[in-house]
Formats: sequence, structure tokens, C-alpha cells
Amino acid sequence: MLTPLFLTPALGGVDLGLHSYWYLGRAGGLIAFGLLFVSVVMGVAISSRIFDGLLARGWFFELHKFVSLFLLGAVLFHALIMLPDPYANYSVDELLIPFRSHLMPAATSLGILSFYGLTLITLSFYLTRWIGQRAWRLLHYLTFGAYAGGAIHAIWAGTDSDLIELRYVYLATALALVFFVLYRILAVRSQKRPALRPLPREAGHQATGAL
Repeated sequence: MLTPLFLTPALGGVDLGLHSYWYLGRAGGLIAFGLLFVSVVMGVAISSRIFDGLLARGWFFELHKFVSLFLLGAVLFHALIMLPDPYANYSVDELLIPFRSHLMPAATSLGILSFYGLTLITLSFYLTRWIGQRAWRLLHYLTFGAYAGGAIHAIWAGTDSDLIELRYVYLATALALVFFVLYRILAVRSQKRPALRPLPREAGHQATGAL
């Protein structure tokens, strides 16, 4: 099994054959976190129209839906690949039901709840005609809670969270997300700001004469 170079010092010569499922689970978790970040940023970018003119809006929206589905698959892999691990000794209910895990129950539960939130949000893509646009938008605000829960789960439960490289990754993604959210807020405010009405022609002449 190949191991990323930045993990080599942390492993300290551990035989990966004894912990292959655990490392596969960690790799799946890191991939899931990356997809979660990309999915959230794409959602904010679509609503703020930051990429309009660079990318076709319809194509970008469909790509966002695909990334959301891929994210759910990565999270499921991250969780279920731990079932055969002889050291973690997880059961199915521990990985799917909050507060049932015998290992770090709080951190694990955050991951599970985030997964269910993301599942609900992803399903809303295909239920818009029945729930309406307003409910669809309200549901998508849950994305920020799911991201926060997933990030805390990754940092808290991750056995490699003390690596300086991962800390930089978590910090960089958080700062990037803050940037996109602030851009979205400013974009909404600029759209709601009333346009300046032109002065009547007579008032314009009077103002010019006064100057």
C-alpha cells in the first residue's frame, strides 16, 4: 500500500498491513473533507454569481450536484471501510447511529450528523418541484452546519490532525470559505441597494449654476 510522503514521519515504521483499513478510512475521510469544502464553495459561488461569465451557469450547477453525490459516496467509504478493521472493532450501528460509538462518541457523532445533513441537502436537488424554491434554499443553509460538523469531526477524530501540513490545509480551507461567504454577503447587499435616481434636468442646471 502506497503512503503519502507527508505521512511517512508520523507512521514511524508501522506495518501498514496491520492497519490498512484504518489508513484507508483516514484517506477516505481526507478526500471527503476536500469534497465537502469544494461542494460548499461551489454552492456559495453559484448563489453569488462569482464565476458568471467564466463558466456556464447550468453546467456549473450540474457539476455541483455531481460533487455532492460523490461526497456522499466518499463519506460512506470513509465510515464503512472501518468495519473490517480488527483494532477499531466498529459495528454498523456505531457508524450510522449517533452516540453509539465506543471510540470518541462525540467526535464520531458529529461526523454522522453531518453526513445525514449532507444527505438531506443533496436529496433536495431532486425534490425541488415538490418542496419549492424557498424550502430548497432554507435547506441549503444547513450546509454551513454540516461543514462545521465535518471539519470538527476531521480535526477531533483524525489521528493525523497533529501534522502541520494538515493544520495548514484546515486553516486554508476555512479562510477560503470565509472569503467566499463574505463575498456572497456583499453581493446580496449590492443587489438590494437602491440605484441613485438622476436629478431632474432643471435641478441639474441650478446645481451647476450654484457651483
